[in-house]
Amino acid sequence: MVEVELKFQIPEARRNALLKALDPKKSEIIQLKAKYYDTEECLLSQHGVALRQRLEGTRWIQTLKAAGKSHLHRFEHNYDLGEQEQAPELDLTIYNNDAEAQQILSNALGNSQAQLKLQFETDIQRTFRVLQFEETDIEVSLDVGEVRTETAQREVHEVEFELKAGSIQALLAFSFEWVKKYQLWLDVRSKAEVGHLLAKHQKVSPAKSAKEFTLSKKDAANKNLRLLIAQQLQHLLPNIAAIAAVVAEKEHVQQAQIALDHLNLTLSLFKDWNEAVSDKWAMQLGAFKQQFDHLQHLEHMQTTLGAFLQNPNTASNLTKDILYAKEKLSNLVRSTQNVHHYLELLMFSLEHEEKPQSNDLKWFAQNTLQNQYKQLQDSLASADIADFESLDKLSTKIHELKFSFPILTSIYDVKNLQKYSKALNDAQLAASEYQILASSAAYIQQTELEASDWFVLGWLTAKQEVYAQHLLEATEQFLVSRKFIK
Repeated sequence: MVEVELKFQIPEARRNALLKALDPKKSEIIQLKAKYYDTEECLLSQHGVALRQRLEGTRWIQTLKAAGKSHLHRFEHNYDLGEQEQAPELDLTIYNNDAEAQQILSNALGNSQAQLKLQFETDIQRTFRVLQFEETDIEVSLDVGEVRTETAQREVHEVEFELKAGSIQALLAFSFEWVKKYQLWLDVRSKAEVGHLLAKHQKVSPAKSAKEFTLSKKDAANKNLRLLIAQQLQHLLPNIAAIAAVVAEKEHVQQAQIALDHLNLTLSLFKDWNEAVSDKWAMQLGAFKQQFDHLQHLEHMQTTLGAFLQNPNTASNLTKDILYAKEKLSNLVRSTQNVHHYLELLMFSLEHEEKPQSNDLKWFAQNTLQNQYKQLQDSLASADIADFESLDKLSTKIHELKFSFPILTSIYDVKNLQKYSKALNDAQLAASEYQILASSAAYIQQTELEASDWFVLGWLTAKQEVYAQHLLEATEQFLVSRKFIK
């Protein structure tokens, strides 16, 4: 069985209002006590699998869950163990006749099934009722309680929207309204994940990295775009959740920045692949990503230039700017506006109805690639080593092509593709170095500097000119090498 649900965290100030909206008098209330099992090495957790026994009223239910193709879908197998005074023993024989459940356990555990043991428990009061919205039945569940181990505990206060009957699009639209009214923020971390972290005395799971995407040759361009965005959301949302929960490490911020960059580029470069793409999405994500870029630039400058700054006020102001940028980012990822963006993109990625397209996937890929090459050639032709704005535009075009090149060329049977990739990598490296230097120089220019610090600006400007020349030469070399596309 595949379960479709969304989970949100509730700001403390809005918890009472949400409970009133759910109306406990019209809702059911049930106490849920659960025991979660895993190996000492957390093999189930590592594979996105949860195995629990939960007391629901007077009956024990054993549940196996596994991650699905998106953050909305997941595998779920429930088995009624009956009424028992004591918690029953863990029983894996109940999966003997379920091939999918067996495969999930086998992939995660191998021959280590006997090593499963109790890792943590949850004690949750659930208030829930089914609401109708646009001919769709949605179960709203408010969970309040705790996750605990023998030595630690963590509060739970969250709301879930589960699709019982009807369309996913209606579920997402329903969520829009509740997000806006109660300032909810999307959280893709399960109770099982939180429990495993608590058992290991950790605050956060490792940052989620991007996966390489290969176009599906059997599918049309419009479907491929949905698949690409779905995968990018799998990259973005766990890292965003860690930032929103104020437990993120530096790598979570970096990976969220990469994910936003890829989403923004996808929606900008491939928008013609699917007519359902809104022009506003790329603009919204671009503005969101700027906050991540700003923080990265500040931290980079602190690392590279901090030792050179003679004026303590300059260094102090830089530190203050970094702290402010981090605080702003933490609030921004939870903002109603950005949660709406995530949900809109989820809605788009999960839509199945596609209109027939007059051109095949290869046409779209080649057309996109050729347009990018033309824009790059035009940018190179108008670039001037003394014109920083033109160089920044050229750097942007290189960055765009570096992202799209491996995706678009995956459908070509081209020998020695590495040759072209290396030439593009060289251009991208020069572009990246140039943009970092340019951003640092712009920041320093806007700062009140003592005379002793002016040499830093001079040093940056000199290096900027060197990398500007590298950028022009590397871009020209790449354009010479790219004759493989007919």
